[in-house]
Amino acid sequence: MPDILALVLQQTLNGVYLGCLYVLVALGLTLIYGVMNQINFAHADFVTIGAFTAFFSASRLATHVLGLPDATAYLLSIFFAMGAGALLGYLINAAVFAPLRDRGDELRPLIATIGVSVLLENGQLALFGPIPYSFDSPFTQHTLRLGKIFFSAQSLLVVVVAALAIGGLHAFMRHTYLGKALRAVSQDRETAGLMGINERYLIGLTIVIASALAGLAGALLGPVIVLTPFAGSSVIVKAFAIVIIGGFGNMEGTIIAGILVGIIEAFTVQYLGSGLIDLVVFVLLLAMLAVRPTGLIAERREENV
Repeated sequence: MPDILALVLQQTLNGVYLGCLYVLVALGLTLIYGVMNQINFAHADFVTIGAFTAFFSASRLATHVLGLPDATAYLLSIFFAMGAGALLGYLINAAVFAPLRDRGDELRPLIATIGVSVLLENGQLALFGPIPYSFDSPFTQHTLRLGKIFFSAQSLLVVVVAALAIGGLHAFMRHTYLGKALRAVSQDRETAGLMGINERYLIGLTIVIASALAGLAGALLGPVIVLTPFAGSSVIVKAFAIVIIGGFGNMEGTIIAGILVGIIEAFTVQYLGSGLIDLVVFVLLLAMLAVRPTGLIAERREENV
């Protein structure tokens, strides 16, 4: 295989890996906006909580208490992170978001997400302190090679888990009663309510699913980012950019945009250096807003989520 072709394939694979991480973070944002037409500014902190849950469950509970091998402990920690995200989403929705929505004001829940973000960040700061934690995945130590192409087992795990999460979410939204009901609520809440659909329950379910996805993203991001109480902030701005590039509320657009941004990042690091990553991504965002402000796939309420 020629060196230039091997380099292109290598960076493309690296980009797909990065893109899958971004997609997992951005999917929760897209799901909430697609169903509720609202932005969740606390999403980054759900990602961080997922990362900390995975770290402590893998390094403390699964390894030292249950005596599991490192690889098994890390895989188990992914489910703990998803569960922690889902539980936190349920509790915060029941305690904060739902009561505010019942007052008929859509602005108050939006502002509340900012307050929840500040609360969660400072709560984690009080619990874990400002010093970064070292979260090492056992899968990063194993390298797989295909000719001149190589990648870590962790990269393969991220791609597989992302594919399963995307496929599972798509199947849920398209082929289950609850998924179809969610799509109905996203299209027309009043009509859905007249048809006997419980809007309040389904909005709560949306937040739980989005929070579980955030926890999943945190478990996979933990070994990649510097693990602090503000870790999620390092990727959430890019996730917002991906949601905008893909088209607000459109899952297919978010997936395409996430993979595209990941590949662009990989080639940027190769040819321009890591210092220009954010600049290139946001130049892409500005170009998309100027040329196609609706995103890669224009928002159509009947096709969202």
